[in-house]
Amino acid sequence: MKTGCAAAIWRAGPGGDGPAPPGWAHGLRAGDSLAPGASRLLAVAPPEAGAVIADDAAGEDAAPRFKPCFDPLLLERIDYAGRAVFFRERALGPEGAAALAAGARPASLLSRDMRVAHLPYPAVILGPGEEGPAPPPPARPPIGPVAAIVPNRNSPALLRAALAALDGEPEPPALVIVDNGSDDAETLALYAALSRRERTIVERRPAPFNFAAMVNRGAELALSAWPETRALLLLNNDISAPAPGWLRPMEETLAAPGIGIVGSKLLFPDRTIQHAGVIVGHGGVAGHELKGAAENAPGLCGRMAAPHLREAVTAAAMLVRREAWEAASGFDARAFPVAFNDVDFCLRAGAAGWETALDPRAVLIHHEGASRRRAFSLPYFLARQRERAMLRLRHGTLWRRDRFESPWRDLSRLDEFVFKDRSRLPPIRF
Repeated sequence: MKTGCAAAIWRAGPGGDGPAPPGWAHGLRAGDSLAPGASRLLAVAPPEAGAVIADDAAGEDAAPRFKPCFDPLLLERIDYAGRAVFFRERALGPEGAAALAAGARPASLLSRDMRVAHLPYPAVILGPGEEGPAPPPPARPPIGPVAAIVPNRNSPALLRAALAALDGEPEPPALVIVDNGSDDAETLALYAALSRRERTIVERRPAPFNFAAMVNRGAELALSAWPETRALLLLNNDISAPAPGWLRPMEETLAAPGIGIVGSKLLFPDRTIQHAGVIVGHGGVAGHELKGAAENAPGLCGRMAAPHLREAVTAAAMLVRREAWEAASGFDARAFPVAFNDVDFCLRAGAAGWETALDPRAVLIHHEGASRRRAFSLPYFLARQRERAMLRLRHGTLWRRDRFESPWRDLSRLDEFVFKDRSRLPPIRF
């Protein structure tokens, strides 16, 4: 990101100086100041906004700190909002106003039931001084019994690694393997052994490959066999675990209020990032956050150190609350038999009121595509193009801006944040 781009944004802004407009309160300290045009932008904030989190900059020559929309899950561990938070006095109330005046962290006064907007404009020039540490995050028990669904065809070595990832957990989930026409003798012998295990189902269903239909069938079998199941773990057969202890964090995050889906951080075998959440709208459809970046890449506002909200995550390793699965009626196996079924599912679950999260504490290796390498074929290519077109048509991804990415980001790059000059300022958003 080039330095000085905050000044470039201010020059393109509405101009003018002055204090926050009447009816607004803030927790800026001595040495902090409003950036040019900030007052005018706050004055036209949507009336339903009880608070506004703004981008900020640590000086006039510094790069702005670009932020996502309101993310209460991230704020439990990382105060990405900082001091650039503005409250409508009527939403803050007398007690909140008193706490703010006494030096309370602005983020501590944001509540999940408050309509919080994001102003993608470096509205605050921060003076010296560090923010205090965020309070300890709440301790949540895991959501409850989990059943894993693993689609598979042949690939016995990959499948064994995926099963080892499950069996290495302190409380391994129940298991459903949905097979798509395996004919390898080693795989069939493995199935025979697995069928004798407790809380394990292997169903062989030779049919044209339809990943979404296989997942749906696995969910149907799991919920029928184990009615006590509270969450479904969708796991590709090409996943392995570099270390145990990856599932428990996902279960704890799934227990957070409103969370219906939790994804994991996936690495390529060379330990670069394969998936750190899905950016809806990349390439007119969707793409993986930080793909190809270093394993320790911090992400926007350092969020790769803590669970945080996303619009979508991949189903290669996805934990789904039972109620969210049922609210969205599972995957759409007709419209998205192979690709984008996970993105479509997350967006439909979101429309039904369930949030999607990524928990980067859950780290897995994804041997992407290892079990389904194929030569180019025109029918396969056209089928994938139909799925891309369906995602665009159903969810408007050609013009959709992901809530949890900055509108200043150049989405032609996934492995880093590249500032994109814009002809006009992006609007305040929720």
